Amino acid sequence: MKKKLLWLVGFAFVSFALMLLTKVPALGLDKAEFCGQCHAMDEQVDTYLHSAHRLGATCGDCHIPHGLVYGATYKAYTGTRDVVAVLTDTTPQEIRVTKLGQDILQENCLRCHGEFLAQVGDTRKNDGKYCFDCHRSTPHQK
Repeated sequence: MKKKLLWLVGFAFVSFALMLLTKVPALGLDKAEFCGQCHAMDEQVDTYLHSAHRLGATCGDCHIPHGLVYGATYKAYTGTRDVVAVLTDTTPQEIRVTKLGQDILQENCLRCHGEFLAQVGDTRKNDGKYCFDCHRSTPHQK
């Protein structure tokens, strides 16, 4: 029993360490080149590469939480979900962001554009809109 527990703890530790590696910038897992490997993302990658955001932000800068553990966990979850969808040929025709993804996008808008938005405030307050409700074509056309 003790040996099984030790193996389980070791497996959990290695799995957690591998998950955290998804946040290592040198691996390039946040870049359009990686995200664009899936044919379902062709339009998103193409529109991003023709936007001003390509000059200073990666896909992960907008779509992944920036905390190490939360970001790595979210990235591992969404990456696994996307791989399963591709392997089972259940990728949706139209890629849509989830409610959680919308909240992450908004937080990242506020994080990067905080100096400007300090004057405006969080646009979601008082039943307001997400930033991307008005800036829908930044950086993607839809």
